[in-house]
Amino acid sequence: MKHVTVGRRTASMGAVALIALALPGAAQGASALPATGSAALRTGSAVLPASPVRIPPQQEVPELDAPGPAKPVTFPPDRRTRPASGTFTFTAPRYTRITRLEMNCRPRPCAEAIATDGSTATVRMGPGRWGWNLPVRVWLQADPSAPVPRARYSGSLNVDGEQQPLDVIITEGKHGIFGIVREDTPDNSGVLVADVAPGGPADKAGIRTGDVIISFNGKPITNSKEQVAARTQVRAGATVPVTYRRPDGSVRTTEATLVEML
Repeated sequence: MKHVTVGRRTASMGAVALIALALPGAAQGASALPATGSAALRTGSAVLPASPVRIPPQQEVPELDAPGPAKPVTFPPDRRTRPASGTFTFTAPRYTRITRLEMNCRPRPCAEAIATDGSTATVRMGPGRWGWNLPVRVWLQADPSAPVPRARYSGSLNVDGEQQPLDVIITEGKHGIFGIVREDTPDNSGVLVADVAPGGPADKAGIRTGDVIISFNGKPITNSKEQVAARTQVRAGATVPVTYRRPDGSVRTTEATLVEML
């Protein structure tokens, strides 16, 4: 029988070895972290206590700017050989999207698929035995729609029913600027646009002097205070829906991308 060597291990050609790029400076032969799952062993008619089995937790919790570049989360290998085909399922934390994976399957390729919106990614091993012998990486990018305060968000990695959290921290953002001078309406029916900053988000979205904003980012607006409160909950770089009433009484909805400064 032919054999193939994976790292320092030797496996039959009927096995698939899962390999990924190691982090710079990381020890390729590092042992797996403590396991915390469960498994059972039957001997004769007796069932022995469950032994702990679980995939290791992620190595780092990246801090993502929103908007900002994607950063990796690395899961170290558990160095176990599975007897049959398997599946890795990544679920992105809220306000993030999966942009790419770093996985390598040998000698046969495995099937990788990332959802169009980046919310999930799936990697399927081919039939036969396979081993997870090197780290895998998933790259995540934060969306500008994330709330302004710094916060930690959690997704998951599931490998054949064993699961670990997939965590990121989204850093504190800056309030976005809309670019209008506002006044209250006499009947509290919205916010009157007294002036529009040329080239600003409101101007680009088609807002004009004399319009009355009645909804901002999905929140009903009856006065200036409410519009300011709604705006300061939105990061610079985020795109929000704005509904407004024209002087002729017609109602329109547009989208505006807020900026950090004018």
